[in-house]
Amino acid sequence: MPSDVPWIVSVKDHPGSSAEDIHHEPNWTNGHQHRVGYRNDQGRLPGLTHDTDEASDVPDLASPSSGLESEDEQKFDEDARKRFQELKSRAKKGDLINFRDVINNQEDFHLRHPQDRSLGWRFVFEATEDWVKDEQAWPANLKKRKQVEESKEKNESQDNTNAQTVDRTKDSKEKPSPEDTGQEENDWKRKQGENHKHNDAYATGEEKSDSEAQTTAEYETLLERYTPQEIALLKALRHEKDYRYSLQQNDGKRESPQTYNRSTISIDEQDQFTPDNWLPRSGDLIRLTGKHPLNAEAHLSKLFDGGLITPNELHYVRNHGAVPRILWEFHELDIEDGKLVLSMDDVKRNFEHVNIAVALACDGNRRKEMNMVRRSKGFDWGSGATGCAYWKGPLLRDVLLAAGISPGRYTGEGKLRWVNFEGADDPSEGKYATCIPLDYAMDPSNDVLLALYMNDVPLPPDHGYPIRVIIPGYVGGRCVKWLKRIWVTDYENKSHYHIWDNRVLPSFITEKDGEFANAMFAHPDTACNEQNLNSVIVKPAQGEQISLAKAKRGSTYRIEGYAYDGGGHEVQRVELSLDEGQTWLYCIRKFPDYPIRHGNKFWTWLHWYVDVSIVHLLQSRSMSVRAWNVFKNTQPEKLSWNTMGMMNNCWYVVKPEIQQGKGEEVPYMRFRHPVEPGSGKGGWMKPSVENQIASAKRDAGAPQKQFTRQEIEKHSIENDCWLVVDNKVYDCTSVLTWHPGGRAAVLGHAGKVHQETSDEFAGIHDGFAYQKLKECILGVVTDKAANFIKANAEAAAEEKAQDSQIDGDVVLQKHRWVPVKLMDRESLSEDTRKYTFGLPDGAKDLGLGTCQHVQLGFHLKDRMLIRSYTPTRPLLPDPEKSDERKTLTNGANASGEVSKMQDGQGTFELVVKTYFPTSEQPGGAMSNLLDCMPLGEEVEIRGPTGEIVYHGNGQFTISGQDMIFTKISLVLGGSGITPGYALIARALLGQDKNVQLRVLDANKSEKDILLKDELDQFEKDSKGGLQVTHILSHPSDDWKGLKGHVSADVIRDKLFAPEEGSVVFLCGPPAMIQKAALPALRDWGYEEDKNVFGF
Repeated sequence: MPSDVPWIVSVKDHPGSSAEDIHHEPNWTNGHQHRVGYRNDQGRLPGLTHDTDEASDVPDLASPSSGLESEDEQKFDEDARKRFQELKSRAKKGDLINFRDVINNQEDFHLRHPQDRSLGWRFVFEATEDWVKDEQAWPANLKKRKQVEESKEKNESQDNTNAQTVDRTKDSKEKPSPEDTGQEENDWKRKQGENHKHNDAYATGEEKSDSEAQTTAEYETLLERYTPQEIALLKALRHEKDYRYSLQQNDGKRESPQTYNRSTISIDEQDQFTPDNWLPRSGDLIRLTGKHPLNAEAHLSKLFDGGLITPNELHYVRNHGAVPRILWEFHELDIEDGKLVLSMDDVKRNFEHVNIAVALACDGNRRKEMNMVRRSKGFDWGSGATGCAYWKGPLLRDVLLAAGISPGRYTGEGKLRWVNFEGADDPSEGKYATCIPLDYAMDPSNDVLLALYMNDVPLPPDHGYPIRVIIPGYVGGRCVKWLKRIWVTDYENKSHYHIWDNRVLPSFITEKDGEFANAMFAHPDTACNEQNLNSVIVKPAQGEQISLAKAKRGSTYRIEGYAYDGGGHEVQRVELSLDEGQTWLYCIRKFPDYPIRHGNKFWTWLHWYVDVSIVHLLQSRSMSVRAWNVFKNTQPEKLSWNTMGMMNNCWYVVKPEIQQGKGEEVPYMRFRHPVEPGSGKGGWMKPSVENQIASAKRDAGAPQKQFTRQEIEKHSIENDCWLVVDNKVYDCTSVLTWHPGGRAAVLGHAGKVHQETSDEFAGIHDGFAYQKLKECILGVVTDKAANFIKANAEAAAEEKAQDSQIDGDVVLQKHRWVPVKLMDRESLSEDTRKYTFGLPDGAKDLGLGTCQHVQLGFHLKDRMLIRSYTPTRPLLPDPEKSDERKTLTNGANASGEVSKMQDGQGTFELVVKTYFPTSEQPGGAMSNLLDCMPLGEEVEIRGPTGEIVYHGNGQFTISGQDMIFTKISLVLGGSGITPGYALIARALLGQDKNVQLRVLDANKSEKDILLKDELDQFEKDSKGGLQVTHILSHPSDDWKGLKGHVSADVIRDKLFAPEEGSVVFLCGPPAMIQKAALPALRDWGYEEDKNVFGF
């Protein structure tokens, strides 16, 4: 078995939602994005402020760099390391560490040394919120733990059955046997009637180019022997012959011609709750393994259109876990266990660098075609798991020689020598390590590199920053990223990822355990090293249409694609068939500039094309492509299935079909590729009968206990983790300890009632994984929750299609995080600050509607810390971009106030109360980080969030519906004042007619009231249109206002009654809103989603 961790499933019994809860569950398909206490589509809880404001060990850092820095720089680096090491020592001794301690003792190197960073580098707070707040022995935590233990003991003494756990295996701490658990997939498949066929047959021991001037006379002569089509082909072949002879050598000193699209700095929202939350990634990548870890490929057409040298953002990414965050200053490369230790500056400055174009491809490229026949162990790569970039760095050979390692294929005892590589990452099955023969690495003509640069910029983190191995002609799995160690052995590497990955096994082995698998995964001849020959059709693209009206004499279409081979072998020919292989058309090749190394090595891919008559194209049954290499070998027609889904290189086939749209007079031909990557379902290949039978088995036998959306959303944390897959509810808490993809991949879907979980699970897992999931079953979602999943999936698809239409001048992006710079910090009181942030790249407009929020993000070690805030400026739209060009008429001062509040000034302001640490607790996370971070540092923003937008004059858009309210009541508490303040400011500064506002603002004491002076001024200027009531639970003796808590009597006394034109908006602490305000409003006659909404 490849893993030593027992795959045990245990599930806490749950009775399901009550009949009353199921009956009263809302009809979720009608919107409800602002129902208080339910997560909306941005993950917020509308109407509630963050409950805890107001994993972990202390992180390790590597040893300091020995690079050639100035004495001042070396001292700065050393002092920074020393301060952080002292903080770690304090934590180990048991000192309590708060957020201010960490940020004040952690230097931000990227502000000081930007030249050695990858594009879009972010500062990361090297600790987790859970460690600072919950895992240390703060007195508040000790008190809470004691209460939990006392409650647990009390419950156990009353009724032991209340704590009953249903264990789906054995109640044992020791690893159970395969017979007990069914853990071995080999045994599980035998029980299903599989894995017997391959044994029966075994013996028992008894047995017109621009440069080519073609005269009319020559053409007429050729026409006597050839058709015009043949003459055109001859012309193309002559041109390609001359082109091939003209290809030039790359001396390793050239610059990458690819400079386009290397500026992606925004962060995808899919990464926000993962350890990769600090990484900018392109939105053009299709994620194949869910949110985390990242395994992705570009849309095939975009990859091809990116050119013969692939932009960094479009290159495929293969990660087994979280990307390690490595500091250039501290990272070291160890060769031969300390014989030579190199800093990154040493690697950069002490060796000659080679810069060459190399095509990389995952050996799982085109795996989904295999998975349609039978599910393999791998996820659904399409045909975009490749790319060709310039890689720059010293030859591995030079570094090995500097470490005193002598060349030689064998040891003195005749054993083959291997050079081993290990990365600094920590995937689920241990360190990623692999090896290649030493003599291959020592041969300078093989160009094995230690790359520091990709297309002439520092390696992106996803591609191995700060240093990785590049082995031209090899599969990507041998090119170790985040390189940390190199050593030489006389035996092959024995790490998990070298043995149990990147292998092609005989098709009769269908699992990764059992004796057959153990024998063949460790077999030297199953390893994938050199890449294999492959070719793909790119154009016509998936779903492309050609009208039959274009079928005119002389009309042509250019079919295009790519091809590559391994080992430095040239792809010598590419052919295309329009008749299922009966005849073949010769395709013209195009290589990157200077593609040849050492006289005959081709490390790059190529693009190819062939121009065909549209008439012939529309008559074709299919399009098939195959390539030929230097050995005159070509690709097979049919795929050869293997359990890892590796090295698929059968003919790539695109099929046309005649269709006619509604209302269209002329039919068209629509082209379909074999598959779409990941969860895409548009290809012509359909699941085999075997796959359909497996799916039917999975759907059978689910318990019929039902669970509402409200119940499922409660189970969203590490020690209580439920998933919804195909409308079934699973308790996957116990899976987190052994999940091969790491716990972050599961926790990203915990408590989520959406379609993404089902799609991602299906795209990654095989039948055995579904079997383990089935052991976690609790029941099914209610019909209303199922309808909610379906409706939200449709809405998400529609929103994604509309994203491209967003104004490019607006900074806020709904699904991506953008960095903004802290420009100023002003103290408004002893614990309240006003922060001014500058928008990036000279942008002027924030793009926020009144009452909407921005989400502020700060990078932590395990996830992004996220809080929602409503800016106190701007509060009015940019007059240059809005139809609302109103101006106030009550004097210049008022007009100046309006101008100051308008968008379009390149900045925004937040008013934030700081929850300082005490001897009992560490204080608020975000508020303390903001209070301590240096000016010039960046945080992330995303938005707008919230579906309530106020347009003025009582007009609102709420979850896409236009509504009018003229009697507006606000119930606000603590920092929840800010969205209400935005509405008030918009109404009063805009001189809204016939709009009245009543505000109930609850706080603890006088000093806790935010924006009091501004509210007092608005109330004074409103001439009775605004009435603000403050109520304090712990006021001073001098307080003349209301004392106590929000209650039904206070609400009825201070707010508008539930009548035509009345509405209540809420935002405050959960207890105040859910236990006091909402019940009182319901009893009074207000109705949620009709005239009660949460900001």
